[in-house]
Amino acid sequence: MPTKDAYQEQVNAHIATLYDSLEHHERHLQSTESVSLESHEAALRDLKDKHRLIDGLLKELEDATEHGWRHLCDGIDTGLDELKQAIKQARERFRRDQ
Repeated sequence: MPTKDAYQEQVNAHIATLYDSLEHHERHLQSTESVSLESHEAALRDLKDKHRLIDGLLKELEDATEHGWRHLCDGIDTGLDELKQAIKQARERFRRDQ
């Protein structure tokens, strides 16, 4: 397992890509006149909820001691996987509805 600092760098790099995808999806949603806009807005709210959850876990990680941070890794990794999957599903739904 990497050190706390290495893990934070790895997570921050991964999350930057996910957050860019989220922002890209949001911009497309705002510029479309999709017939299922309400469905897309619900998906976007879900993505933002996951975003806030991960941000909270990252704050906990930042504040954790060098010896106490490892218990947060599973939650962060799971949250990142869920956000990645939710972005993928939202993107697919958006493409399907265009």
